[in-house]
Amino acid sequence: MIGLEASAIKPVVVETSQNGGLSAEQITELCCRKIMYVSATAPPAIQKQAEEFRERIAVVVHHYVEEAMRSERDRCVQIASKGGYEDLTDLLRRA
Repeated sequence: MIGLEASAIKPVVVETSQNGGLSAEQITELCCRKIMYVSATAPPAIQKQAEEFRERIAVVVHHYVEEAMRSERDRCVQIASKGGYEDLTDLLRRA
């Protein structure tokens, strides 16, 4: 007979936004949740150390998320400019 074990189901997190995509802060939080999980049953000293480490990770991740967003916007500006869409180019540069 084959033995099957059920594992715990991880909680589902849903992020929503209004008037556009997710913010850099929301993406950072989603990313950090995936990178690191701190167990509620861990000793307090370990929990504190892990939370401080997560905060340090969040600073680095947030920086690079903002850089990626800026780079993508610059890429869109170049594509619009090459396509002759100067009005769109101006709008993207103001964003």
